[in-house]
Amino acid sequence: MIGQVEEEYELFRQAILHRDADAWAAIHTRYHSLLVSWAYYSGAHGCLELPADIADHALARAWAALTPERFAEFPSLASLLSYLRTCVKTTAIDIARAQAASERAWQQIDAREPATPEQIIVGNLDRDALWQIVIALANTPSDRITLLESCVYGLPPRAIQARHPGLFPNVASVYTTKRNLFNRLQRNQDLLRLCEAFSAF
Repeated sequence: MIGQVEEEYELFRQAILHRDADAWAAIHTRYHSLLVSWAYYSGAHGCLELPADIADHALARAWAALTPERFAEFPSLASLLSYLRTCVKTTAIDIARAQAASERAWQQIDAREPATPEQIIVGNLDRDALWQIVIALANTPSDRITLLESCVYGLPPRAIQARHPGLFPNVASVYTTKRNLFNRLQRNQDLLRLCEAFSAF
């Protein structure tokens, strides 16, 4: 039993310290059903997302947050699993809140004053400029598919991999592509300036 625990901990060590995509794929295979069960009992009432999709979003959150620099914070397998469980619960709550906010926004649309033609044009220009920058940074087919299906369609990594097995041999490869793309977006100066311009209005 101790040997098995050490083996599982070593798997996480490889995944986190060495950003090993195969290790992350193995973690997904071994722990996905556990994450799904946590998602099912997460207590995020009213969340319309399937438990399996919540589990995938939570693992993607952990993949992004568990950097090599943070590995020392998790000295045991139990501490890592506890963190994954926290990710599942937080993800479920975030999704439920986002869905509730979206419903409230739609309910308030009728009560708002209609936008002027000028506001509509400026809003469309802003969106066009944003997407031109973002698409230009999506250098490969896997980047573009990840961007479109994750950000526009809201598909979880598991669904993206299932739709494009030729581009993504495993779920971990979707996580890797998404993380690398988002890192490029966060560092892009044109995108940062455009976001600052948006926030000024």
